Amino acid sequence: MIFGIQRFSVDDGPGIRTTVFLKGCNMSCTWCHNPESLHGGREIMFQEAKCSLCGACAEACPQHAHLVRDGIHVFDRSLCVGCGRCVPACISGALVLSGTETTPAGIVAQTLRDMRYYKASGGGLTISGGEPMCQLPFTLATAKLAAREKIGVAIETNGSAPFSGYFGLIPYTDLFLVDYKLTDEALHLRHTGVSGRPVRETIQKLDEAGAKIVLRCPIIPQLNDNDTHFRAIAALTAGHKNILGFELMPYHNMGLSKARRLNTVMPEFSTPKRETVDSWRNRILAFGGKEWSGAYE
Repeated sequence: MIFGIQRFSVDDGPGIRTTVFLKGCNMSCTWCHNPESLHGGREIMFQEAKCSLCGACAEACPQHAHLVRDGIHVFDRSLCVGCGRCVPACISGALVLSGTETTPAGIVAQTLRDMRYYKASGGGLTISGGEPMCQLPFTLATAKLAAREKIGVAIETNGSAPFSGYFGLIPYTDLFLVDYKLTDEALHLRHTGVSGRPVRETIQKLDEAGAKIVLRCPIIPQLNDNDTHFRAIAALTAGHKNILGFELMPYHNMGLSKARRLNTVMPEFSTPKRETVDSWRNRILAFGGKEWSGAYE
């Protein structure tokens, strides 16, 4: 189950890439940029401002999850099974289905369309999410097929899955983009829902296995923009020979509108200015950190 495929991506690994976004995640980060990825099944996103109150969705829905009455559209998500029949009935585009079934062969077939760009730029396929390890058989099959077609493969992961899954992916994966979110264990538990210890263990074991790693570091103002976290990022990049460097992922609030369309409440953090992000980078570098160059090394 995926919720999107992005061609010509330049933000998810080296070169020009195709990024596939898998649904389902074992973390619940309070700043999540893709809240539609958290649930593993199909979901209906509803944008109330676009609703014309025509009632076509109510007629199409076999579960009677939609009701238009007295100028109000009521969407009862407890009745919705994600069948998606209401979506094509909505002429105003207020309803969008998040979640599409596909196959590893289908993903690779789409990826092959841009093979000439990967060869010219050092790009390839990035399997992202959500958390791709939540769909390990799909992720592994996709990586194997891509590797067979000589497509470079990157896996973007939060690093918290059992290491046996990562170990099985190593022969088919050129680069692991591992999210390093929080150093403080209590904060990690509070803001992601899981411990940070497995993440650090995965980084260590991937490094020992010779897998290439980039630390992707979401920086959230007033949460982890501090020297303790920056020193930890620097120490990881300096202390592991197969970590190519860090990549900062500054907070943005684009996930909030998507959360509202899912009737989910998320906190809003302040969006940092460019000079603030530059200061974060400089502090990590001053602590001995290594920034990723954007290429395989």
